[in-house]
Amino acid sequence: MFDIKEYFEHEYRVGKIRNDIVNIDDDLTHDINDLVSNRFDSLYKRDRYKNNGSVIEIIYPGLQYPGNNALTLNPDRVRYLLSFYPNKTDFFNIEKIVIRPRFIQIGNFELVSLYLRRKKILVLYLFHPHFYRMKYGSETRRDDPSQPNQDIIMRDRLTDDIIQEDGGAEVHVHPLWYLTSIVRHENNDRIDKFFIRKSSINDRMYEILNDISFYYSRHGY
Repeated sequence: MFDIKEYFEHEYRVGKIRNDIVNIDDDLTHDINDLVSNRFDSLYKRDRYKNNGSVIEIIYPGLQYPGNNALTLNPDRVRYLLSFYPNKTDFFNIEKIVIRPRFIQIGNFELVSLYLRRKKILVLYLFHPHFYRMKYGSETRRDDPSQPNQDIIMRDRLTDDIIQEDGGAEVHVHPLWYLTSIVRHENNDRIDKFFIRKSSINDRMYEILNDISFYYSRHGY
């Protein structure tokens, strides 16, 4: 996670980068405010994931992309990922997960997610499939009987596109697991921005992501 405005600040001062990269904060803030103020309410549907005392509202596009949906999230997929997440107490930092069907690329970076700290809102954008490294084992709260043993999780129904072992004290996990593990509610208006470097190995994948994003853009998303 980093602030892309600060990352590109020097390049902008010497005139080597576009103005829209530096102004991305304003664009994203406007986009988020529209979502939170229910301007797009007619375009989105709502679902829920419940676990003991925590309830996460899942806000997702009411319109389904007519082509390949392998790169898009849906509420069933989100609930599936959350149901196997080992440390359920992290859910108290998230009240809403917004599935935003847009691919945002700035320079060589993709926007993966935004987190509104005060409102506990996690916004997931379109992104190319990737994993994040997380520690487990001794780091897992196994003294809490309500928490599943992560070794059991690893041997259960999870497939390689959700979690992969590293052979040591780390696993490679789906972005939603990683984001859930690190976002923290605070009483301020900060928006945490999560970016990843664009991969250069599969141009076809980016064509599909752009097609999906353009489809939803044409329909007002």
